Amino acid sequence: MAKSSGKVTIHDIAYELGLNASTVSRALADNPVVSQKTRDLVQAKADEMNYQPNAMAAALRRGRSNIIGIIVPAIDRSFFARVIRGMEDEADERGYRVIVCQSYDNSERECEMVKTLCRLQVDGIVVSIAKDGGDNLDFYQDLIAKEVPVQFFDTVPQGLGAPTIVINDRQGGYEATKHLIDQGYQRIAHLRGPQYLHIYQDRYHGYLDAMKEAGLTVSTGYVVDIVSHFDDSKDIFGKLWNLPEPPDAVFSTSDFSAASCLKVAREQGVRVPEDLAFIGFANEGFTEIITPTLSTVDQQTMRMGQLAAQRIIAAVDGEEVELALVLEPEVVVRGSSVRVIKRK
Repeated sequence: MAKSSGKVTIHDIAYELGLNASTVSRALADNPVVSQKTRDLVQAKADEMNYQPNAMAAALRRGRSNIIGIIVPAIDRSFFARVIRGMEDEADERGYRVIVCQSYDNSERECEMVKTLCRLQVDGIVVSIAKDGGDNLDFYQDLIAKEVPVQFFDTVPQGLGAPTIVINDRQGGYEATKHLIDQGYQRIAHLRGPQYLHIYQDRYHGYLDAMKEAGLTVSTGYVVDIVSHFDDSKDIFGKLWNLPEPPDAVFSTSDFSAASCLKVAREQGVRVPEDLAFIGFANEGFTEIITPTLSTVDQQTMRMGQLAAQRIIAAVDGEEVELALVLEPEVVVRGSSVRVIKRK
């Protein structure tokens, strides 16, 4: 009789069949020491009783779970969704499965997620660190000292000496700004992300590089720090548009901030891109469906995910992995930044 409650064990199957638990265990492992007839009998009874193997125990016996843990700030951002898709596709081809956790940009929660994944005996962990400015450097140093394979991507810790995969953010900031300059815009503002994060530092410096190269001045008030991607968009737009000489273009370190300010600009009767052009960063899915469509910088998300999976699996297999892998960005030109000649 099948067990009425609780999890079925090999001892329950053995009791039902009048066999030793060790025989049942070998039969379920398809061990040829046990006759094919007995193996078939045990498997049929296991199916009847809805027996589920203890994956953690099996992982401990094998020394391998074939599971990769992934920690991202939020899976509802298309950037992370596409990176995860790339990791899953690559992991599936190599016989691995993934467990995805969200830190919600909270570094303390991120550490707890890492601990949970370790308790689940995952083979390796892929992390995009939280953007709240928390310092988990010692935590990750201890993790690496315990020989837990870790691969960082996108937002990565500095000075850890661990494998990372990132986009060339400085080049991306430069290319985005240069695109605006090539379109004839000269008064270019920048919506700047938190400067304690290296990715936003690099995008800002790329913006400065392009402005300096073109001999353009970054006027006072043209660099605005982003506090929230959405809630402060009216305030940000007001600061820029009420300047004595307002900008004619905006490069935002984030697609969300760019789209939010674009929306406010249109609500205020500002024509985009005739009066004010916009370009964002990340190539989020919504950038193709808003009006006008938003120019942006693509971060090779699927490729980043595939490479992250390849690298963590290589580390699990004991292979040497290049510490820093940098991918090149690509500007995606859409309607929000293509210069339109004004009619008199």
